[in-house]
Amino acid sequence: MLARPHPIWGDWLHVQAGDMQRLMDRLLNYRDKALEVDPQHTGTPAEFVQYCRISWLPANLSRPFYRAQAETHLDTLARRIENLNKDIEKTAGSLLDQRDAAVAEREWLAHELAQLSGTDVATD
Repeated sequence: MLARPHPIWGDWLHVQAGDMQRLMDRLLNYRDKALEVDPQHTGTPAEFVQYCRISWLPANLSRPFYRAQAETHLDTLARRIENLNKDIEKTAGSLLDQRDAAVAEREWLAHELAQLSGTDVATD
């Protein structure tokens, strides 16, 4: 049987059939409890997210099927962070250049005004 996307991390993690059945049973159980407390509840119950983070994923990462997916996702996240850092550097670098040009122009103009009046003009 084909693996299915994980209810929370489906964008990077697929779950084997037997595991998916157990996950869905747990998800529905948490959903039912959330609906008892708040009949208008929607979305994934926080308790299910917590269960997956604290119990399910750590217990299953040692299995090769899940470990390989986690390692691939880790590499993907590293590339994403690297690309974001490059974008930040480009944007911040451009803004810093603009700031430096404005500071230089302000100092030049203040100096020119000071030359006319014979006094110093404060430039922060």
